[in-house]
Amino acid sequence: MALFDLTGKTVLVTGATSGIGRAVCRGVLEAGGAVVATGRDGKRLDGVFEDAVSEQFRPVVADLVAPAGREELVRELPSLDGIVHCAGALDLAPASFLSSKKLRALEAINYEAPVLLTTALFKAGKLNPGGSVVFVASVTGFSGAKGHVLYAGSKGALIAAGRSLAIELASKRIRVNSLAPGMVRSGMVEQAAGALGDEAMAAHEAEYPLGFGEPEDVAWPVVFLLSDASRWVTGTTLVCDGGFTAR
Repeated sequence: MALFDLTGKTVLVTGATSGIGRAVCRGVLEAGGAVVATGRDGKRLDGVFEDAVSEQFRPVVADLVAPAGREELVRELPSLDGIVHCAGALDLAPASFLSSKKLRALEAINYEAPVLLTTALFKAGKLNPGGSVVFVASVTGFSGAKGHVLYAGSKGALIAAGRSLAIELASKRIRVNSLAPGMVRSGMVEQAAGALGDEAMAAHEAEYPLGFGEPEDVAWPVVFLLSDASRWVTGTTLVCDGGFTAR
């Protein structure tokens, strides 16, 4: 169990107010680590872990899409042993309804923000040797789905960028991996249900041998990727989808 211990490690979690982000914060804290949690809504961020010990949990309001927001966050952050990029957005639409405006908006939060924040932190010397970067992507990054052209494209780009960053940062013993969840019961699933309808969502869940996941089903694999237990794992994508892509 000591290999999965995050005691003494400080981890930045973006999108901390989301279902997965919140679960990741709890997972890191339960593993003994300290969390710097970011989000755009200060009230929601304060409620992520109200009973957290102050020296273990630090909320920081930040807009990661804005260059100035990223720059300010980089200045404020302490040295980090891990980064978990949970911030993201979902925009479901048939291909005939796509636009360059929608594409740019989704790419800005799902791809540009995590990649540019990671490289800025590395350039500023804020990533400790032996550190771990985890991009929370999606199985749609390599498994097609109707209405997911924009979302899948942004997550596929994130996975590809992670592999290249893993090669570049390996000399500093910094690992970079992606985690590709399937459907997880969170705000995004509720959004998808609103767009697709309950009947379509029920049919989709039937395609999951283990059913839809819970945020904790993603958080614990993230803890593994942050811990020394995965010290020889880099440049890969861990699929966490209840068997969906095994079909």
